Amino acid sequence: MTYEEALALAKQIAMADPEVKFAEPDLIMRPTMVPNDPGYAYQPDLYPGTPAGINVPAAWDRTNGAGVVVAVVDTGYRPHADLAANLLGGYDFITINPYLPGVSPNDGDGRDSDARDPGDWCTSDPNRQTSSWHGTHVAGTIGAVTNNGRDIAGVAHGAKILPVRVLGMCGGYASDIADGIEWAAGLPITGVPTNATPARVINLSLGGPGTCGVGAYLDYFDAITKARNKGAVVVVAAGNDGADAANTVPANCPGVLAVASVSSSGSRSWFSNYGPTVALAAPGESIYSTHNTGTTVPGSDKLSYLSGTSMAAPHVAGVAALMLSANPSLAVDAVTSLLRSSSKPFPASCTGCGIGIVDAAAAVNAAIAYGGTNRIDESSFFVQQLFFDVLRRKPEASGLSFYVGALNSCNGNSACLASTRANIARGILESPESRALYPELNPSSSSYNDAFVTYCYKLFLQRQFDPEGGVYWYNYLNSTGDYTGVVNGIIASSEYRKRFGTP
Repeated sequence: MTYEEALALAKQIAMADPEVKFAEPDLIMRPTMVPNDPGYAYQPDLYPGTPAGINVPAAWDRTNGAGVVVAVVDTGYRPHADLAANLLGGYDFITINPYLPGVSPNDGDGRDSDARDPGDWCTSDPNRQTSSWHGTHVAGTIGAVTNNGRDIAGVAHGAKILPVRVLGMCGGYASDIADGIEWAAGLPITGVPTNATPARVINLSLGGPGTCGVGAYLDYFDAITKARNKGAVVVVAAGNDGADAANTVPANCPGVLAVASVSSSGSRSWFSNYGPTVALAAPGESIYSTHNTGTTVPGSDKLSYLSGTSMAAPHVAGVAALMLSANPSLAVDAVTSLLRSSSKPFPASCTGCGIGIVDAAAAVNAAIAYGGTNRIDESSFFVQQLFFDVLRRKPEASGLSFYVGALNSCNGNSACLASTRANIARGILESPESRALYPELNPSSSSYNDAFVTYCYKLFLQRQFDPEGGVYWYNYLNSTGDYTGVVNGIIASSEYRKRFGTP
């Protein structure tokens, strides 16, 4: 019997017998896990009760991420002793291209099944750097072996890490990264063996200037859309330019969870990108994780502190893995929605940092409570999701109550509900707050109809419109002027419903 079933039975018992003062499930309590890894003493980012800590020990009492694969699309991996047991084979997607000088795989070969990181040092100005061992550090935050009496603890230490190497000397090509994303999700890539262990979570701690779906970054858009359709939650670092993440790709791709970095006090890190593109925040300063001593070629295992939104994103990826382990039936945007709704508030103002700081225990509890249903038909969940998708924030209590009241006044009448849902969605989309976020939604503009259709797809379906669908709705709008009809057609579609569960 599930907790929800037990709770319902307890309510029935209490209502049926006047002698019963109250009835509730008698829950089993267990001690909260505190790992014996010595490095855990230097991981306040995982603790409860700290301003930025993600409260993971209480989540470990319910799940450790077992049964979930998390892809780390990055520089590859080193077989660190505190990581090796949780690593899958992975793949190296870095292409040797004599016509595109500047990026080298550093391992003397092209694409192959060896995803080990040979070092990504770069001697070319202005990108001169020593080897970062970036992918190994990210992987440790997500899935370091835990409670083994050595090194550190990983957020989802029961999960398996799938290393996908796409960054080599001086960076990586967008085409290689896109192929790596698709392969990680279990999609076919020409000339590459099929991935037998598709990832439910893909971490992208990488990025650069650009716009998703435009020019060279059309590959990103296609890859992320395909990965999401395969059931993968895509978590992306917001970027480290101290600027609007709307100008950083793939953080600005539809459907991703862009993660900002906060300091130990819960304030935005000085380097972190920000803005409405950002979904959530997580600790990203002085994060202690698996690393290597080498400055060029690999040396010995070590632990190191690194900072960046690259370090923040894997906290969220790890929590997503915990949620999917606790409830494997969760659809992609059930995960992203619950991560937002369960996040904890910022201790102080954190403009542009997203909805809140990820809270592992609350997220796992929300995942378990979600069950196997599609909750988009629930009035409060529907309204909350509109706020997440369009306004990038949680609804205030008064707004939530107002809209839910309007839906409840339909008393279950399907035609009334459909009309009211569409009017609420359109009202939020065309609100002054929305237009401040998306200046293209200007009713006085001659291109307003085009922008309206574009944003209905981008915000409600979390993708760019396909030519067939986009042209249909654009022509419909031009001929009828029925903006509510466009919204209704999209939010009533099976594609919209599939975001949150079985259509």
